[in-house]
Amino acid sequence: MPAGPSEMPVSSEPPPTPVPGTFLAMLDERERDALLALGRRRRFGARTVLIFEDDSDEQVLILLSGRVKVTQDSHGGREIILSIRDPGDILGELGFIDRRPRAATVSALEDVEAMAVAGRLFREHLESTPRVAVVLLETVARRFRDATARRSERVASDTMGRLAARMVELGERYGTPSDGVIAIDSPLSQDELAQWTGASRAGVAQALQAMRELGWIQTTRRRLTLVKPDALRARAS
Repeated sequence: MPAGPSEMPVSSEPPPTPVPGTFLAMLDERERDALLALGRRRRFGARTVLIFEDDSDEQVLILLSGRVKVTQDSHGGREIILSIRDPGDILGELGFIDRRPRAATVSALEDVEAMAVAGRLFREHLESTPRVAVVLLETVARRFRDATARRSERVASDTMGRLAARMVELGERYGTPSDGVIAIDSPLSQDELAQWTGASRAGVAQALQAMRELGWIQTTRRRLTLVKPDALRARAS
């Protein structure tokens, strides 16, 4: 069950435009309005847990603003970041679909607002709106493909290659291009970047230093600049 919502006031304004490619973005305006009318808006502060791994709740959350990370604990007790989710993404869909405990923990990287929809209401809505159900199916299939590609990447690539791939992804999702350079206000700390890369913090620190020395990147606190994005893409592949 989502836990720990902050006491910050919930906005009464319409939700911002969902990020392209997300679940909400794939619905038309009428479909979005009908879906969001089923839920209750909740606000979560940065670093708050929205969904706990192994919880049995069937509620789904639809992210309206802010970004979250999806994590699992490895067998060694180390947290691994599986993905970053953006406004418009649906959260908790697997537990809703198969009615099994949550497969991962979802935590806010910054202040977020989400629409909480009870599993029963969401299921009834999908039964009466087949196109929305198809969009959910497409979303789950895409995430499965992404997860499969990520597992293959972790087997085939070294730390520097995996880190380059994550930087390219950050640039594509959050970067501001200018004259061939891409500036990124990253939602991730260096520890979280290591968790997302599937490497140790020391290994990521060494890879970052090597990339700086090669002139591929520049880094400051929470800001990353891809000076040579083509070189990073080549290293990632």
